[in-house]
Amino acid sequence: MKISIVVITDKIRPDKLSRLFDSLKPSFVDDNQEILLLCESDGSNESNNALSCPIFSVPVKYIPIPEKQGISFNRNQGIKHARGDIIVFIDDDCWVQENWLKSLVAPVLENKEVVATTGGTKIPPSNFLGDCISALGFPGGGSLGFEKMWKVSTNGFTNHLAVGNCAIKKNLFSTLGEFDEKMKYGAEDAEFSYRLEKVGIPIKYEPGAFAYHEARTTLRSFIRWQVRRGKANYHFQKKVDGVGQFVKLRFWSTKNIIKTNLFNFRFPIIFALLIFSFILQQVGYFQQRFAEKKQK
Repeated sequence: MKISIVVITDKIRPDKLSRLFDSLKPSFVDDNQEILLLCESDGSNESNNALSCPIFSVPVKYIPIPEKQGISFNRNQGIKHARGDIIVFIDDDCWVQENWLKSLVAPVLENKEVVATTGGTKIPPSNFLGDCISALGFPGGGSLGFEKMWKVSTNGFTNHLAVGNCAIKKNLFSTLGEFDEKMKYGAEDAEFSYRLEKVGIPIKYEPGAFAYHEARTTLRSFIRWQVRRGKANYHFQKKVDGVGQFVKLRFWSTKNIIKTNLFNFRFPIIFALLIFSFILQQVGYFQQRFAEKKQK
């Protein structure tokens, strides 16, 4: 099967992208793999953007896409341009370990019943605030661990797809639909996972397919992130039939955050950030709710 690795960025950041593509080099072994770099563009200098795209250590196909359409639109553009039978998404601020790709796609290649796999993330130590933020379990489990943020069965299946590090058979999008483009601010993976669960399709969690992710190290980035999550939550709640099970999951993961970090000297800040994140998400939720009402 041909594999398409899709990377989406809002601007070319050579240092970060080189780090990712350098880490992908050991996995890039034959013509059955392609790497697509989709970058938002205003359309005015697409040819110049393509020419100015750096030469990386692996062959990369540069694809400009319209800007400010939202994360789901961007992911769907990746699906449309991919030629592979398996589509792998990895975020541009990640980097991977040597066996990442093999671990991620092996269940799909070896078991025809598996159509989607996901891996978690590991966030290296950073500054004091960054380590406290990472302990909250996002993205992909953060420094807490995927299994403490989302439930994983004894045989390794979960109902959550961490789309920043996952592999999906392309034909699944033909039957289930692509990412919901109304989910502009995120939670597109939660909404897609919800649809998978409704039709009885489990997601294989592969602990060996983890990727490294940069820490968020400033309070400003944390605030913006949490407000955006709140906006995403607004759209997500409009898509699901009740949020009871998701509220229970967040209570469960919050308990794990507290239990894991209770005797950590950073715990007071971690707990404060946990409360602050809830408040900020409510701010984002009601901002989006008000904005949509104003448009009507």
